[in-house]
Amino acid sequence: MTLVPLQTPGPEGPTDVDGAPPEAPGAPAASRRRTFVMEVAGLAIAGALPSVVQAQARPSAGSADDGAFLRFSMAITGHADLDPTTAARIRSAMTAVGADAARQIQELGRLATGSDASQALLEKAAAAGLRDTALAVVAAWYTGTVGSGPDGVVVAYRDALMYRPVADAQTAPTYCSDGPAWWTRDPPAVGVAAPVERSTATPPPTTGFPVPTTGTPAPPRSTPQPRR
Repeated sequence: MTLVPLQTPGPEGPTDVDGAPPEAPGAPAASRRRTFVMEVAGLAIAGALPSVVQAQARPSAGSADDGAFLRFSMAITGHADLDPTTAARIRSAMTAVGADAARQIQELGRLATGSDASQALLEKAAAAGLRDTALAVVAAWYTGTVGSGPDGVVVAYRDALMYRPVADAQTAPTYCSDGPAWWTRDPPAVGVAAPVERSTATPPPTTGFPVPTTGTPAPPRSTPQPRR
C-alpha cells in the first residue's frame, strides 16, 4: 500500500498538507522521512479499522441480561421511563457482590413478564425466595446507591427516584435551579385543586335556648316538679 501525500494549491504552486512543496527527484532526506511516516500511519489506521468496526457491531455479553433487569425494574418500581444506563450500573454493582447475587439478579429478570403489577411481581419474587433482593433493587433505584456504608456504590444521583415527587418545584440537593436567589421566587403551580373558601354566613348558636322555628316554645322549667 502506497500513500500519496495530499497536495493543495498555494499561491506559488501546489504544496503538501503541511505546507511544504511537493517532492521532486533528488528531494532531501527530511522530505522522504515525512512521506515514510505518513505511509506508516496510514497502514496503522487501515489495520485498526476492521477491529474497531467489529467491536462496535458486536453486542455486549450482558446486553440480554441488562434488558431483562430493566424490564424487572420498570415493573417492580412502577416507572416505565427508567434509564437503561442506570439499570446497567445497578445490575453491575449488585452482581459484583458474588456469584449468588448474580444468580439472584438473573432470576429476577426472568420473573418479569411485562404485564405484572409491582405488588404481584413482589409476591412472585417472595415465592422464589428473592423478596429481599427485589426490595434491594427498589432501594437502589430510589436512593441511587447500591449497598450502604463504606461498601456502598453510587450509581445515580440526580436521577434517583426519590427526587421525582418534588421535581416540579425542587431540584436535587447541590444542584442550582435557576441562578442566584432562585428560591426567593414563588414556586410553580402544582396539579392540585385550589382551596375552598369558608362560608361567611353566621353559624347558628350552639349554646342557650334553641331558636324556635314554628310556634311559641314552652318556657323552661325553673322549679322541680312533683313526682307522680
